[in-house]
Amino acid sequence: MNIALTVWEDRISPVFDAATTLLLVEIRNGGIAGRRFAPLHPAGAMRLGEMLKQMDVSVLICGAISEGYANRLSFSGIELIPFISGKTERILETFVKEEPLRPVFSMPGCGAHCRRRQTTMPSPNLIRKEVTTMPNKDGTGPTGQGRKTGQGEGRCKSGSGAGKGKNPGRGQGRKGGSDQGRQQSK
Repeated sequence: MNIALTVWEDRISPVFDAATTLLLVEIRNGGIAGRRFAPLHPAGAMRLGEMLKQMDVSVLICGAISEGYANRLSFSGIELIPFISGKTERILETFVKEEPLRPVFSMPGCGAHCRRRQTTMPSPNLIRKEVTTMPNKDGTGPTGQGRKTGQGEGRCKSGSGAGKGKNPGRGQGRKGGSDQGRQQSK
């Protein structure tokens, strides 16, 4: 089995999208049989899976990764173990022993959304359907109650104007004309 780790000095690179170096590791008979460094220049998400397949990589361990790269790896059949941080050698030792990398090596502040493990098929959460209209003709849908729901509508205490916040507006509004001239003369 060949695995790849995005590295920066002696640690996992914190952001895959900015990583420039891969550590390629060959694992045979429960131990590390070889290792080498390779530049990481995938020229976009579309070529990433192809590039790693040419290197015979079946698992990629990395830090934070954008959805585009994660989807491309998933469709390429490469197992992705994202949102990992720490010293490269400790992570390798743990992986070779077939011990879980999480939660010990989870990136700081990572909640459940970081812990999803990509496999050869994309997660249903990665495939999104764009909704352009609400299903009901009255403007309601599965989460809305009708017009002007969701963000709230603030109200100015004086003058006219429509707020766009959850709390009442605190703006001055305009009373029959512009007050720009008055503000400039103060």
